[in-house]
Amino acid sequence: METEDGRVILFFIIAVAVFVAGRRYQTLITTRRAWRDTRHLLTARKQVAANASRSMVWVAIVTVLVFWLVANLNRLM
Repeated sequence: METEDGRVILFFIIAVAVFVAGRRYQTLITTRRAWRDTRHLLTARKQVAANASRSMVWVAIVTVLVFWLVANLNRLM
C-alpha cells in the first residue's frame, strides 16, 4: 500500500508543479503581450501627438496670415 500511496502523492506533487509552472508561463505571456501592445500604443501616441503639433503650427501660420491680410486690407481701404 505504501508504494501506491507514494505514487499518488508523487503524481499530485508533479501535477501541482506543472500547474504552477503553467500559470507562471501564462502570466509571462500575458505580461509580454501587454508590454508589446503598450509599446505599440506609445509609438502610435507619439505619432498622433507629432501630427497634432504640426497641424496646430499650420493652423497658427494660416491664422496669422489671415489676420495680417485683414489688417493690411483695412489700412488700404
